[in-house]
Amino acid sequence: MKKNIIYITIVSLTLIFSGCNDFLTPDPTDKYSESVAFASEANAKLYVNSFYPILNRYGLFGTSYLTGNMYTDGLTEIMKTAGSTIGTNGAIANLYATNPALITPDQNSLDIWTNAYYYIRLINEFLTGLNSSSLNDGVKKSLEAEARFFRGYLYFMLMRNHGSVVILTELTTESSHPRSDANACWDVVESDFDYAAENLPQSWTAVDAGRVTKGASYAMKSRAMLYAERWQSAYDAAAKVLGMVQNGTYALNSSYTGAFGSYSGGNKEAILEFKYSYPQLTHNFDAIASPGGDDNLFEFGGDVQPTQELVEMYERAGGGAVNWAAWHANGVTTTPPWATLEPRFQATVLYNGASWKGRTIETNVGGADGWISYPPAGGSNRGASVTGYYLRKYLDESHTDLVNIRSSQTMVEIRLAEVYLNSSEAAYHLNNNSAANEGINAVRGRVGLPALNLSGAALLAQIKKERTIELAGEGQHYWDLRRWKDAASTLTGKYVHGIKITGTGSSASYDYIVCDDAPRQFPSKLYAFPILSSELINNPAITQIQGW
Repeated sequence: MKKNIIYITIVSLTLIFSGCNDFLTPDPTDKYSESVAFASEANAKLYVNSFYPILNRYGLFGTSYLTGNMYTDGLTEIMKTAGSTIGTNGAIANLYATNPALITPDQNSLDIWTNAYYYIRLINEFLTGLNSSSLNDGVKKSLEAEARFFRGYLYFMLMRNHGSVVILTELTTESSHPRSDANACWDVVESDFDYAAENLPQSWTAVDAGRVTKGASYAMKSRAMLYAERWQSAYDAAAKVLGMVQNGTYALNSSYTGAFGSYSGGNKEAILEFKYSYPQLTHNFDAIASPGGDDNLFEFGGDVQPTQELVEMYERAGGGAVNWAAWHANGVTTTPPWATLEPRFQATVLYNGASWKGRTIETNVGGADGWISYPPAGGSNRGASVTGYYLRKYLDESHTDLVNIRSSQTMVEIRLAEVYLNSSEAAYHLNNNSAANEGINAVRGRVGLPALNLSGAALLAQIKKERTIELAGEGQHYWDLRRWKDAASTLTGKYVHGIKITGTGSSASYDYIVCDDAPRQFPSKLYAFPILSSELINNPAITQIQGW
């Protein structure tokens, strides 16, 4: 396979470790487990399989609150989460967006510390056992590379959150460990991804399809090194992936929708995927995000909605900006130019009048999909839109029974278009304007937009804009704003907006509306999250992040 289709219907290691019930001569649990886990290459691979759910936990359809999923876009100017029911992801995103004082050392739904270190310990245990096993050296290197990919990924996520963390690459019984300085932490992230890239194959045979590859390792390194501001490392890692375009391993999908659509066996843009399969392994993205008129959703749907701020970033099909000033008013009778916008808009946003599942989207007041003011009475938006838009990206248009059947479309964790953008951003910081323009022009060219030749501040602004548009709804924008140090200026004191539509057809009128109940805020200390107080108690050697 030329990409990673991660579908692990997780077989617990207890299936390995409970196969023998010799109660008369019990071995110590740790020794017994190790002897069985590394008795064969097949057993060791099952052990490694237990690390793949990390992608499911922290990915786009993630199960861990706001840590990596689409809801983090709701913390920014490009998405609005519509619900306000206490305890739901949508409500948490809205509360954090307007009242970030709720993020404290005692409570933070964006925190991953405890779970990440749980997995890091499992990985270090695996590496210790692997090193002392009798498996041949080639197998050991490959398995170590897989494990270190996931350790590098976890440390990257921790560094993304905190900026400095505790580095543990070996098993230890010592409970107190200080945080390492940022450079030492990034050294470990880079080293783990490098080892994975150097020792994993470019592709696997069919029996091992879905395991992480050389390309996935370099791609993830190119992302991580942007956060580290190690521009040469990011650029070089991206170049390794782009070199695989030349040999046919990867390619931009001719259709933007095809770049993140349900897996069909031919998505060469996907570099790392997590594949679901109904009914064994599913998610509920369609029920969460679909328009309220789909399948009589009523109590859910439309939970993450594009804002007018995002809509106005898109160019017209074929190029050229739209002047939206005429629609920044009330009682406008001219239909907004949605139908004229470029393919990425059409694939990302559902708007009033858009074709969808054999019908027409109706976000007007009283329409099939509906509009509702924020905050909605009772907390639930009941599937209606607050902004006048719905997120289209990743929705499965063939999925028609959202109430009874959970979703199974593939999650693309990292794709070639992002690597082009990673390369472009790194090249800019290396004063390589030619390569920087080349990266953004690759993603623009795929959707029929004209090539650009920019420099200086205009080039950096365009790189950021292309990244925001290309990856909208994929759970990256909040983290990008933080690493760019743009979050405070972009969000603080600002409201997000939408379009309220009254009437239909030629009698419709359009109002430019505020969709927040308070201005958004981003204090500078949020550029590095606090370590939870419970962790400081457990590890007295840790010092709290500055500002907390």
